[in-house]
Amino acid sequence: MIVLKLSLKNVHLLVWLFLVLSGCDNGVSNRFSDKQVTQLQSPDKTIALHVTLADSGKVQYSVQKSGVDVIQPSALGVMMEGHDFTQNLKMELVSKPELINDSYQTRNAKKSSILYQANEVVVSFSNEEEKKMDVIFRLSNDGLAFRYSFPWVEKNETILQESTSFVFDQNTRAWLQPMSEAKTGWNQCHPSYEEHYLQDIPVGTTSPLKSGWVYPALFKTNETWVLITEAALDGTYCGSRLVNDSASSVYSIGFADPREVFTGGGYLPENNKPWLTPWRIVTIGNLKTIAESTLGTDLAPKAIDMEQSFVKPGKASWSWINSKDDMVVFDEQIKYIDFAASMNWQYCLVDANWDTQIGYEKIAELATYAKQK
Repeated sequence: MIVLKLSLKNVHLLVWLFLVLSGCDNGVSNRFSDKQVTQLQSPDKTIALHVTLADSGKVQYSVQKSGVDVIQPSALGVMMEGHDFTQNLKMELVSKPELINDSYQTRNAKKSSILYQANEVVVSFSNEEEKKMDVIFRLSNDGLAFRYSFPWVEKNETILQESTSFVFDQNTRAWLQPMSEAKTGWNQCHPSYEEHYLQDIPVGTTSPLKSGWVYPALFKTNETWVLITEAALDGTYCGSRLVNDSASSVYSIGFADPREVFTGGGYLPENNKPWLTPWRIVTIGNLKTIAESTLGTDLAPKAIDMEQSFVKPGKASWSWINSKDDMVVFDEQIKYIDFAASMNWQYCLVDANWDTQIGYEKIAELATYAKQK
């Protein structure tokens, strides 16, 4: 993977200009009094980002596609234990825009050779303690990504809440999957991300399961499609979700349920060294753009260097779709091995509980049978 950074020419930062646009509630201040911190365009100049700072010290961003609002003024910031980065912030520095070029190969994905190109700007803020929060923005031709950086962290710190939000026009439509309640369902394995998507629903529809919405979350606003997800999570941060409890057009980042933990572990983000949070990704364009975008892997950390000769992608049959849990048994799996062979597929996936419902000796027999096919 090669990453090059080149300074952009002829890009002018507008600092401390007033925007004459409407405001709204839920942490989004009146833009008549907001001061513009920076603006950025995608390489093809079709997507524009504006970042503003209100008199209250709250940071917001907005996004336009071809001059039309896609994301209306939306909140940025986090609340750490003992450190507030949601209000009373001061702007310290805006970096020069830089062009990011990244190329990489994938073995089995949408494309085998991928070129990622984006314009990047870093905006630094300080809170009342003079502690620093950087917000890293990237605009590519297919969307926006941003993340927070806390370079001063050197002892254990906890993020209690992320104020990040996505505000849509009231006429926006949505395609969303409800987040299931933790520790419910089969073997208390929920959330397992298997609920049906609610399709073409009004923006602001309350999640029927009361636990928010999972990623990816799809929206259509002003004839533009928007897909929200995240990337570059690691052991310092929990997977998040979208929450909307007020039946408004504001969707915020929600953290995991306290029950979603490893034994003896916590569920809130924690770190004890300079901290980069996950990327928040907003893919923007038509449905072709949404389907073909590779922003999820573009923004993921580089794959670990490992022996890959054993990796052989292929298609697989899977009994659970039709036969469910009770049929993870020897005779049923024989049928699906035969089915995979008849379809010229390479694999058969044997689901959970094979160790008790089939057993180790019989699973070895299944493997021998499959190898003969």
